[in-house]
Amino acid sequence: MKSTDLNLLVHFDALITCKSVSQAGEALGISQPAMSSALSRLRYLFGDPLLERDGNKWTPTLRAQELHRTFQPLLHAWQRSTSPEASFNPATSAHGYTIYASDYLQYVVLPRVLPRLRAEAPNIQIQCLPPKVSGALDMLSGNYVELYIGHYPQPPDSLRARFLFEEASTCLVRKGHPALGREWNMAAYLQYQHMDASGYAGYFNTQVDAALLAQGQRRTVGIVLSSYVATPFVLATTDMVATLPSSIAQSLAAASGTAMLPAPLPLPPLSISLYWHERYQNDQAHAWLRQCIGAAFGGAGLKLAP
Repeated sequence: MKSTDLNLLVHFDALITCKSVSQAGEALGISQPAMSSALSRLRYLFGDPLLERDGNKWTPTLRAQELHRTFQPLLHAWQRSTSPEASFNPATSAHGYTIYASDYLQYVVLPRVLPRLRAEAPNIQIQCLPPKVSGALDMLSGNYVELYIGHYPQPPDSLRARFLFEEASTCLVRKGHPALGREWNMAAYLQYQHMDASGYAGYFNTQVDAALLAQGQRRTVGIVLSSYVATPFVLATTDMVATLPSSIAQSLAAASGTAMLPAPLPLPPLSISLYWHERYQNDQAHAWLRQCIGAAFGGAGLKLAP
């Protein structure tokens, strides 16, 4: 090899970040054979396998991890300096953003953000992806999405965050539910099966169960839906109880034929933040969108009224 193709640095970053030849190819928009060829050239260049099979997964070698820690900051600095977005103008930009968020958070966040985006950046495109098993960290680290809206209990150092809002929880039952004609307390809450809505991490439901466990109690969950917005409408056909973020419960109660009840135990507020990978920290276009989303919640976050 007479000279080194610096494009291999981009391929190397994608391979080690994604830990998958096919996913790295998708991230860069090239075919799997082309990415396999790049991996072969990188292995020859560094004299190391770089990625090794560990069961059904690829795992970076120690040498690959050391190289990645050295090269990744240099690559990101080069990309920031040479990107056309260094002179970002929202009025003329046609940049596309992919946001990872549950339907609950799309429902709460986007109506606050879109009016400004349409007014100041009419050509910017937004795509929202629902949570899935791979999770937010993998989606951000692999550069499949640029932003994640949700909760991350202990984010790694590679993620940056901005607090958006917090809100309380409430219970929801169908109109005419037997619980509405009796005292509403912990015994009544636990008497019925529960209907949960869940994103990929199930953080909200975990908080409910932890609060119950602290009081030596446990509920029975009969069904878990992937959609917060659908939950009130499905709930209205059953005698189940749902514990939901207050904004969803209150907004959809009338349309779904459901009624709100206070949670019969103290529940911690649901805290929602905006997350992004550090590679975008100094990207002007990305920073502008983050500022738009943050400003929609008062800049320093707010507490949504129940």
